[in-house]
Amino acid sequence: MKRSYFENVTGIGNLYLEYVFYEFEQEPVLFLCRDEYANIYLCLCADIRYEQSWIVVPCNTMLLHLLIEEKMDIASVFLSRKNGWKIVMDIHGNEKNESIQMNDIDRLDLPKEGTYIRCDKEKAETYLWKRTLEEEMKCNYNIVNESDMNINSLEAA
Repeated sequence: MKRSYFENVTGIGNLYLEYVFYEFEQEPVLFLCRDEYANIYLCLCADIRYEQSWIVVPCNTMLLHLLIEEKMDIASVFLSRKNGWKIVMDIHGNEKNESIQMNDIDRLDLPKEGTYIRCDKEKAETYLWKRTLEEEMKCNYNIVNESDMNINSLEAA
């Protein structure tokens, strides 16, 4: 398995780098991580001065579509989520995190309102298409398994 990007995030566990929308000097700035259950999280590097900090929120394909198609700006995507996490790493590499209410976040940690994603749109749309297919396959697999369980319970009765 891949090396985790963030470790032991409260209520999530480890997060693994999934897709980078924007980076600066080989460091992801706006990117996606995935947990062990294939849930995705939108991550933003909010500060790199004395320590590195990130804002992390749960995400889904609908929000990604709105973000990639520039129908929703970056800050609005983050603020559309009720809860998130702030992850901070000190200069020694020690990482800590806390669950946060997104309406309490310091707005200076987010891009200005009206700032849209800057990325390779074609590459991002390809990622989104693959992600959508993966979710559909997972959903269909769960439906088939539930049907098998219902049939087995009927046969047992």
